[in-house]
Amino acid sequence: MAAPLTAAALEGGAGASDPQAGTPAAAVGSLYAAQRLLSGVLIDRQWVLTAAHAVNGAVPAEVVFRSPLAGGFVARARAVHVHPGFVTGQVDLALVQLERPAPAALPPAPLYTGPLLGHIVHLVSHGGSTTLITTGENRVDALQPDAAGRPLLYLFDQDGPDLSSNVIGPAVPANGTLGAGREATLAAGDSGSAAFVVLDGRWGLAGINTFQATVTPKGGGPVGRLAGGIWLAPQAAWIARVVRGEAADAKP
Repeated sequence: MAAPLTAAALEGGAGASDPQAGTPAAAVGSLYAAQRLLSGVLIDRQWVLTAAHAVNGAVPAEVVFRSPLAGGFVARARAVHVHPGFVTGQVDLALVQLERPAPAALPPAPLYTGPLLGHIVHLVSHGGSTTLITTGENRVDALQPDAAGRPLLYLFDQDGPDLSSNVIGPAVPANGTLGAGREATLAAGDSGSAAFVVLDGRWGLAGINTFQATVTPKGGGPVGRLAGGIWLAPQAAWIARVVRGEAADAKP
């Protein structure tokens, strides 16, 4: 797997803005852990979903989730649950239990468990900021299985103005750029940020962004940018068990 991210914000897309209350992006906050400022997503009033490498090894009391909304909500972690699959370098996902619940003004993001391949994902990241978010979009070009053949990662590339920059899949118009102000990719610091799918105006959290890479297409050609994260649908059962208090892998 590509090296994890460590600092900065989405490249491309709509750029930085103030998060707005009452929007799905309001569930995304900054997450401070191990002297890094990354992102996390509220999926329950007292639970935050993020990348495992963002919090693995951190003392929970030193993990802090912040939102500039709701009067500036701040909560430390009570416990950290790293996915058991992270030990094998596969499932880069973790749940953080907050010491107190988020206020009603910060509604959690519902999970999206439908199909993902070919869908446009809306990327929302705090990318090293406690106050501003960066946003953009991309199209899921591929899904990658784990060693046992189970679905694990979603992948997208950053398409340039023509199809010569296409890294994943055939160079056909459907795989081309979404255009200026929309097409975005991950930068260092976007770990733990959100990938939403929007269907019929309803937003659902489809993935947690975890990595970026630079690749050269087979047979040569321009070097391209590749990024992606953990697809949440196959992990929904584990997420539900932890939130219900049925998992024993917490670090208090």
